[in-house]
Amino acid sequence: MDKQSLGKTSAPTEEAFRCAENVMETLHLMMRIIGRDVRKEYPPSLPEHQFRTLMVIKHHDRLSLSSVAERLGTTLPAVSKVVDQLVERGYVQRQTCLEDRRKSVLSLTEAGESVINAAKFQMHSKLAERLASLTEHECAVLDLAMSILHTALKSKSRGETDTCEDKK
Repeated sequence: MDKQSLGKTSAPTEEAFRCAENVMETLHLMMRIIGRDVRKEYPPSLPEHQFRTLMVIKHHDRLSLSSVAERLGTTLPAVSKVVDQLVERGYVQRQTCLEDRRKSVLSLTEAGESVINAAKFQMHSKLAERLASLTEHECAVLDLAMSILHTALKSKSRGETDTCEDKK
């Protein structure tokens, strides 16, 4: 790769588009089925919108409320209400932003970490049950494919900031 092509994006090939379509359809199917399986066995003590909010805060610690709303693709008032509920439940805490004391940032409490870990364990267990019929070779191929996808997605997100500074 030469210096001129670094950082530039090109139009996706037909193969890349088909691959993207397959990944998205498979992920949607997986989340629908695993979510249904988990809800069947475990009462929903944590609604999905709260779970998604907790996951954003977990993976992007110390985000402002507006940054969480942006990552969830929702409005500031909607995410504010969810965060208020999570603070009330003891899963999230607000702290003053060190860079700008007028803003607050969000982070998980120990209880928030615990509830996320329990929910993730339930989902991983259900998915593992679904994958149990795969051969060792098929699991290795799937693991490699997920690693490739993870690397491709991470390389495109370099440079994104996760501070309490809101992008304007």
